[in-house]
Amino acid sequence: MQKKMTKKVINQPKQERTQKRMEKVIATTQELLLTIGIEKISIPEIANASGVPRTSIYQFFPSKYDLLRHIALIHLNVLLKQLGQAAVRVLTESPKTSIEENGKLLTASLIRTTANFFNESEVASLIILSGPFTRQAYLEYQVELQQLSDGVRKALEIIKVESYVPQNPDVLTILMELIFTYMKHGYYNDNYISEEIMQEAYRMAIAYLGALKNNSYPISQV
Repeated sequence: MQKKMTKKVINQPKQERTQKRMEKVIATTQELLLTIGIEKISIPEIANASGVPRTSIYQFFPSKYDLLRHIALIHLNVLLKQLGQAAVRVLTESPKTSIEENGKLLTASLIRTTANFFNESEVASLIILSGPFTRQAYLEYQVELQQLSDGVRKALEIIKVESYVPQNPDVLTILMELIFTYMKHGYYNDNYISEEIMQEAYRMAIAYLGALKNNSYPISQV
């Protein structure tokens, strides 16, 4: 039985003044990520740069990793929204395309949208592709990726190719993690996700989905 994953609840600011303080903290943290990096960033450093007392920050983010996780999820949600929009475009712009070709177009669109997102946001690249920082962060990323997985699965149902895409384990979430690994390789080696990296991610995704469809490469019994 698959364990249900949940998000760690972060206290939410209720007063407008406190909300603005937290917005300042998040904006300052993102600036510091680009200037001093993840390793050197700290709550005291953020407090000094933002002018927000560290006690106020600790009230909502007990550690820097809670704050970084919160920012990562903000960016991840933006990416998931863009991926959903990309999937809708593929399915509405090519209604008469064959099932196989639609699957390839959908895969290519999701990969290119992901690459463009990371190339356009250095903070998102740094904080998402560097993480997750803790097991809790990983589980929360999984919750978000499963939302994408559910959306893609619905799209696959429309083009009638969902029957060979298992939900347990959720192979679509696994596939997105694999695609992120390609993006991470490009980011850390070239500081950019190139066309060549996108091509390799696409090649992997198509091969993986093809193997699922044909039930290829069953692991041998030892």
